[in-house]
Amino acid sequence: MIEKIRIKNYRGIKSLEIDNLKKYNFFVGNNGSSKTTSLEAIFSAIPNDGSAIVLMANSRGMQVKLNNNNSFFYNSNTSDDIEFTLNDDITTKISLKNINRLNNNNLLNSNNYNEFIYNILVSKDNNDVLYEGNFGIDPSNRIFPIEMKTNIEWNKYIEKYGKCFWISPLTKFEYGIAQITKEMIENKKKEYILKAIEFFEEDIDDIASDGMEVLLSKKGVGKMLPLSSFGGGLSSALDIITCLFYDEITSVFIDEVETGLHYTNFPKFCEVLVEISSNKNIQFFITTHSDEFLKDFYNISAKKGNKDITTYRFQKIDGDIKTVYYPYERAINALKDGWDIR
Repeated sequence: MIEKIRIKNYRGIKSLEIDNLKKYNFFVGNNGSSKTTSLEAIFSAIPNDGSAIVLMANSRGMQVKLNNNNSFFYNSNTSDDIEFTLNDDITTKISLKNINRLNNNNLLNSNNYNEFIYNILVSKDNNDVLYEGNFGIDPSNRIFPIEMKTNIEWNKYIEKYGKCFWISPLTKFEYGIAQITKEMIENKKKEYILKAIEFFEEDIDDIASDGMEVLLSKKGVGKMLPLSSFGGGLSSALDIITCLFYDEITSVFIDEVETGLHYTNFPKFCEVLVEISSNKNIQFFITTHSDEFLKDFYNISAKKGNKDITTYRFQKIDGDIKTVYYPYERAINALKDGWDIR
């Protein structure tokens, strides 16, 4: 479980600490208040292959190149490292100062790159190095690890923090809803998917996928119909929901969760999200501009007896990012009083 994160020198954030994180975590606030940036920081702090910040840039529609890699840094100042400290446990530092620091004998792609683009170092207690890698860019502007080394403990931390998914308006359907559905059916989990679909379409009685297209059977029709014929709302919801059926998934990041969902479907989506995840060890980090969605989620959770929710409001004051923490009862009262989260 991720309980806290400290962020330094990342995009619009000079320094910020977020704690009291729960199973369900909502980040709200105006545009430009660094909600998404904070989600990106947490995602990038989770042990992975070191390319998370590039995935984050792609999710914003940005193609990382040698002439724009400074955009990851606060005020584009590359003299100060980016730092993410997770749970006072491990610290990830991203640097342009330390590139080429590793021994070139460790080169993985020695003949297929133009330049190093950044160095990433993950350490325990700011001392014991768990992972270090240099990342480069090839002639097609693709980012990849050029060289890296790991400590024997690195795999322990990968296992500890587990697998995570990132879903944003630009990355929806990227993971291949058809392929995931095919895998779930092969793993005898068709009934779980159908149960989730029932919240949106009660008359669906079967689902199939060849890995390229999802097909649904509607009662009384007698043939399978493509998922696209049921509207974007169901596709958008299933793109998120199917990720939850992965056994090893431990955290899900959803940027602008309401995108693609009509507000009348918010209660249904919230109900299936809570229902599926209630008995799973999955932690959620969600941004939203919709007070309707937030109200529905709190209402559904209250009916289920779940209070493991926290909300942070982000504000930009005199160029600095500030947060206001709303524990469960305070958020409930604020929403009842007509709190405008936008």
